[in-house]
Amino acid sequence: MPGHFETPEQRQECQLETCLQFERYCRRATACIFTLTTALRLLGVDWDPEASVTSMPRLHADVLQTVVDHRNNKGRDRHALARPGTKRIAPTAVFVSSIPIETIEIAEGITCTTPEFTWFMFSRFLGLKDLVILGDAMMRRNTLHEPLTLDGFADLIARVECRAHRNGIRPPKGITQCRKALELMEEHTDSVMETILRLTLECYGLPRPVVNLPVRLPDGRLIFLDLAFPEAMVAVEYDGRHHSEQWAQDSLRHFAIEASGWAYVQVIGLGFITDADKRHVAELVGRLIRERTGKNYLLSTPLPLECVPDRRREAWKERPSGLTVAC
Repeated sequence: MPGHFETPEQRQECQLETCLQFERYCRRATACIFTLTTALRLLGVDWDPEASVTSMPRLHADVLQTVVDHRNNKGRDRHALARPGTKRIAPTAVFVSSIPIETIEIAEGITCTTPEFTWFMFSRFLGLKDLVILGDAMMRRNTLHEPLTLDGFADLIARVECRAHRNGIRPPKGITQCRKALELMEEHTDSVMETILRLTLECYGLPRPVVNLPVRLPDGRLIFLDLAFPEAMVAVEYDGRHHSEQWAQDSLRHFAIEASGWAYVQVIGLGFITDADKRHVAELVGRLIRERTGKNYLLSTPLPLECVPDRRREAWKERPSGLTVAC
């Protein structure tokens, strides 16, 4: 049964074995389509939703989540999922989709929802911040599934909305949340904390940073900055490592970046926990941008994340520092 593992590879291997056993004993009319937390583990997505779904037992990792089309939501299929043999393997939760289910075969006999469709399924249960974190995690530079892009998520939203419009029905729950999340998501991020750092800076009114900007150092090396503000030449990087043997290497990287003309801000994990920590980081980055460009973006009160994708963002940028903007 799935538990807490150190790597996505280990979670994927364990989940696959559980699903294979489940399918052997299920005797359902058709193969199960796994989704939500189960699909995340089968796909090897580097994000564990455990902390976000604590109050929703049906989404816990020790439960196998499956999805059925609303037209095929037959009682006998639910009964098959609840057979005594399958209960010994893992408890199950059945979800119903009102739109055509998009699937991918992970291994012979094991099918789950595609990464994009899994993300869409989660939009009914996750807040905006967690939905952005999940989307970013699915678009990492190194993933166990096929590389994803923002266009893939946008295409899914378009298909869902077009189908609803064509049938004269309201789009399914979660579609508005998906649209907002899509505007905040970024490709090629490296960690959950990098995503949280980026969102924090944007909530404080700072311009949207470029993710993994390539920079050529004076010695000819090509490096990638986690978060960069090219106009101001300000780089911000998150480092959650705490081992002393890495300090020397990090210091050399720091000096090389500054030698290239960049102002460098390194955010350490232990220094980015409380709201006060996050405010301090935002103020530091905002001050560096102001000193280098003459532009003052920093807000005294952070915006709710729901306001960041709003079309009024350009108006916020022009407001003087210290002005609180109502959403």
